Amino acid sequence: MWSLRVTPIVGLPTYVEWSQAATFPLPSGKFVILLSVRGDSAAVFGQSILSELETLTPSTAQELHIFLTDLLEKSTEQAISVACLLQDGEKMSLGAVRANILLHRDSSTGRVLPNSDEVSLRFGKSKEDDVYILLNEHGEQFVPAIEQRFSQGLVAEAVATSLVSAVQSNTDKSGSAAIALVEVSSQATKEVAIVVDQTVPVEVEPEVSEVGPEVNNDQQQSAPDSVFRKFMGTSKYAGTQLWLLLRSFRFKQNTVYVRSTYSQWRRKVALLVATIVVLMLIIIGARWRYNMLQTTAKQEVAPLEERLGVARTTVAEDPIAARREAAQIVAELDVLANTKGKERFVGGIYTTALRSAQETLTSISGKVAVEELPVFYDLRLAQSEFVTSFSHFTNGKGVFIDAEKKHAIVLQLATKQITQFSLADITQVQASAASDDTLYLLGDGLWEIELNSEESPKQIKEVGDSNRAGTLLGSFGVYRYVLNPEKRNVFRYTQSAESVSDPIGWIIDPLSVSYEDITSLSIDGDIWFGTSAGEILRYASGRKQSFAVSGQEEAFANSLLLTTSADDKNLYVLDTDKQRLVILSKDGVFLREVRSPSIATVTSFFVDEVNGAAYLTSGSTVYMIALER
Repeated sequence: MWSLRVTPIVGLPTYVEWSQAATFPLPSGKFVILLSVRGDSAAVFGQSILSELETLTPSTAQELHIFLTDLLEKSTEQAISVACLLQDGEKMSLGAVRANILLHRDSSTGRVLPNSDEVSLRFGKSKEDDVYILLNEHGEQFVPAIEQRFSQGLVAEAVATSLVSAVQSNTDKSGSAAIALVEVSSQATKEVAIVVDQTVPVEVEPEVSEVGPEVNNDQQQSAPDSVFRKFMGTSKYAGTQLWLLLRSFRFKQNTVYVRSTYSQWRRKVALLVATIVVLMLIIIGARWRYNMLQTTAKQEVAPLEERLGVARTTVAEDPIAARREAAQIVAELDVLANTKGKERFVGGIYTTALRSAQETLTSISGKVAVEELPVFYDLRLAQSEFVTSFSHFTNGKGVFIDAEKKHAIVLQLATKQITQFSLADITQVQASAASDDTLYLLGDGLWEIELNSEESPKQIKEVGDSNRAGTLLGSFGVYRYVLNPEKRNVFRYTQSAESVSDPIGWIIDPLSVSYEDITSLSIDGDIWFGTSAGEILRYASGRKQSFAVSGQEEAFANSLLLTTSADDKNLYVLDTDKQRLVILSKDGVFLREVRSPSIATVTSFFVDEVNGAAYLTSGSTVYMIALER
């Protein structure tokens, strides 16, 4: 094992600057530190660090790194410069913070650890006569002098002696300047335990049992030769010692135990290798089990995910079957998640699959909840205190009518340009309809307004028994339809360029509800009726057609407003009591539903299916709902 000789050169301390070199013994070496502190109470702080080292000295490279890191964190109010050397047998660990470490080996001197604000470490083996030079950051100025002295062939002690006066005479920075020269020399030591049992004689030669690497024969001798040399050294007792030596061969063999750091190192390495092998086997086994459990869980979930993908792709063709299948998959995954969702390693697979299936079911269920509908337009910008009674859609225009104030506003939906019409010529506006850029009004007969002109309303049919008590008005092509509860019929008028024909009763099959319960009608060639009890009736050529809603979880039970047209693929139903807008196919299949508290106060609506938007009016506010195309 190497022996270290430390020669410190430390400048004169002050209240704010302090430096010191210290050596601490270790079981298999030494720990050398060169510490410099600058700041208030520098000496107090430095001495506290050395006191801590007396009780807890780093003995491994890892502990050295921890010590330097902790020291760097502690020194928030002081500036430190520290260089360390840790000897463990022939191995050296070097560490520094804001310091330099040089190595003089043979005839060369070089820097092995440069100055850095961070913790720096380096490891290696030493040779005999190596000299480590530890310098704090202000000792850097003496590097050229040190290199020159070594190049002149001076030994470490002579180099140190030549630098003392230079360090202490450097008055401007001497308070924190510090250098330590650490010389490495050989130390041939062994721990030998000789056990001699002289009670049991045996007829064998002495045997030497050695643990560790081979050693020099000059340093290790057999027991007989060692005893012989020892006792024959004095001629006075030569004969006696020779007799005792020969007699010793009759007793039990002497065993010499040579313990070395090498044998300890071999045992540590063997233990480390065995530990690593055991850990690797444990890791491999755990990984194999993990993969097996993962594979089993994924195989169990995969068929359900495949079925879910099919449901997702077929929802447009058969939404009812797709939603029913998705709901069944969610139920099956829910059972798996409840039974296996908390298992280690695989529980996440089941819960993730369930969450994905629930999201898919929500997305294809057609149900959307909106906290507050976006406002598209405020009609008070065009007419103050405007309150919408009826609204219609025709050729990209929204038509809004205030029956009480007898005023109509036409809004270009794309540009939000406004055109207004006065309805003062009509005594009472009972109902309205719009088609082909024309607004039709019921009240004191039938009236029309060409929306692309600025002309006043024109009466096209005088008041009569067929329209006097009319409550709803519809328009399709050249036909105008008036629902008259008193006459219990829907009257159809045919309009030509010159006149409007006399009305004819259109209903052939009697309505299954009272005419007073009809709350809305819409025409796409057939006439669709909405009732106050939540029924939807469909009539074609005056005869009732079969129609039923399917795939809807919550059936209609309240007053309904309907809208559709010959160009629309779907039927749109407004259920204000349930605060929802429902989209149905014309075969009655539930497609989509939008719920919002804003719908509760809506009184009329229309749909621009081409541009995928529904417009709902509440007072003067026009809301818009984006529809899936």
